[in-house]
Amino acid sequence: MQITILPNRVMSTMENETLMEALIRHHLPVQNICNGKGTCGKCKVRMTGHVTPPSERDLEHLNDTEIKAGIRLACAVKPEEGMLIELNFVESQDRKESVLLGLKATTLNPGIEKVFVKSSIPSLADERGDWDRFVDELSFVTGKSYDKASLYVLSKVPAVLRAGEFALTATVYGDEILDVEAGDTTKRFYGVAIDIGTTSVAAALVDLNQGNIVKVVSAENEQTAYGADVISRITYARESQENALTLRASVRRTINHLLEELASQTNVSKNEMYKMTLVGNTTMHHLFIGLEISHLAVSPFVSVCNRPLEFTADELGMEINPRGKILFLPNIGSFVGADTVGAIKGAPAVLEPGNHLLIDLGTNCELFLKTEDTMIACSTAAGPAFEGAGIAHGMRAKIGAIEGVSLTTEGQVICQVIGEQEPIGICGSGLIEGIDELRKVGVVNKQGKIVDPEKSPTLSPELGKRIRMGEKGREFVLTYGTDQGFDVTLSQKDIGELQLAKGAVCAGIKTLVEMAKITIADLDSVTLSGTFATYLKAINILNIGLVPDIAPEKIKTVGNAAHVGALMALIDQQEFTKAGELYHRISHVELGGSPKFSNYFMTSMYLERNS
Repeated sequence: MQITILPNRVMSTMENETLMEALIRHHLPVQNICNGKGTCGKCKVRMTGHVTPPSERDLEHLNDTEIKAGIRLACAVKPEEGMLIELNFVESQDRKESVLLGLKATTLNPGIEKVFVKSSIPSLADERGDWDRFVDELSFVTGKSYDKASLYVLSKVPAVLRAGEFALTATVYGDEILDVEAGDTTKRFYGVAIDIGTTSVAAALVDLNQGNIVKVVSAENEQTAYGADVISRITYARESQENALTLRASVRRTINHLLEELASQTNVSKNEMYKMTLVGNTTMHHLFIGLEISHLAVSPFVSVCNRPLEFTADELGMEINPRGKILFLPNIGSFVGADTVGAIKGAPAVLEPGNHLLIDLGTNCELFLKTEDTMIACSTAAGPAFEGAGIAHGMRAKIGAIEGVSLTTEGQVICQVIGEQEPIGICGSGLIEGIDELRKVGVVNKQGKIVDPEKSPTLSPELGKRIRMGEKGREFVLTYGTDQGFDVTLSQKDIGELQLAKGAVCAGIKTLVEMAKITIADLDSVTLSGTFATYLKAINILNIGLVPDIAPEKIKTVGNAAHVGALMALIDQQEFTKAGELYHRISHVELGGSPKFSNYFMTSMYLERNS
């Protein structure tokens, strides 16, 4: 029997051997930490084409997103003729791209269209002006009237008409002609969906003729140089108009760099990008546009505008087609922005009958609760720990980041690293799993303190040796660096940062549920949104009390739903319209100063299941 190992290797298998055994026999790279016993969950491969149903081992170790993406444990796969297997798939892609792979439009109605028209040639018998001639033909083709003429397009028409021998393509938005090009360019039609996160920004290039994603890129938000969270950036912006302009320029520059990267990695020019949809929290929204943010910082925390907004690219300095449309989904309130509306659109199951909680995890964490009687939303400042910021060896989920940790009571420490190389840091998912593992083996107590190994007789000596005094208290060594590398550790301060973040989220959930007059047990589902959340395991987030104690099967992950919402609005203009209707129906509540939230926060700091 033969199976293909992508991109071009054919591997023969023997009767009754597992895929893991075959890979090892052919000296192909696969993690084999538990020697094929199925206990470590590290031997991940991706199956393309025919995908076998998940085994019990797969269900135990893999999350829903991984299973849907065709990822399986090699130790549990029985080879079948013609299988296509991909190894090292993590190394070749950014996580922002991974969580969007496979997204395909079901409805394609971007609101902007390209129309090819062929005009008659001027003559003494037909002396119509170039614009009139072109618009008359366009109206005949589309059945619509175009009474408005922008100076930008009007000045281009004579040259474009003659360059294409009076055949041209018009890009049309409603009754507005955005641009004209010589000849038939209808197949070159693209848009971009942007998720402006507090810590990172992601951009997805979409073919608006097909509805499929061409490429996804992401980068750190350049605003992080001026503050890790929204409060610090508001404070910085309020100091002077120059500071506010600096923050505006930073995020715009970040997005334009991503647009340049999209263009360089594809054969799509920026001028062929005609529509952009954006989501982000209210602060990111205001700073990007250049709106006043000082009133967001003081009670009653008033934003400038919550309605959906529309601009042209040249108005906002976006380097796509200068007449391209820039659409912002609506905000809900002061710290609950368009990213929450996008997440609701991107995870529509939260609007189904029943009680459903959506948690959009990030530097600024948004909560949305839908019950039979109400829809309410709030924000809680989780801080940047989930994104790896504020952590001694924290980093974004890139190659070299520890994304998973497994410890045994005997003292074995196993770290799963993106790209399977020497670790250079730890990302959010590794932080949460690592701290849960430290808690389970007794390195960290429920108060979050790293224990003194000399006063902990039940602690494994091997684990005890990894506890040492650092510059800011005790720290635990996850991995020892080689001569060229360095030790990756979790410090007492790192654990404290995680406790603050998870405590705020858990307290926010409890407060929101109480306001809705239901209980945690009444929730039919808890949906975790965000790129970071995609890689979390329900058992870890329950064990450390990130969410109150609830049946694990009620917890779902949906990837970066906010970005999906932006993509939906990009591909289907009706989704943008529906988002404008949705935000009116959601009540915003402010947790700041709430005695209930403060009380819950204090009891939510412990690293234990939280009732």
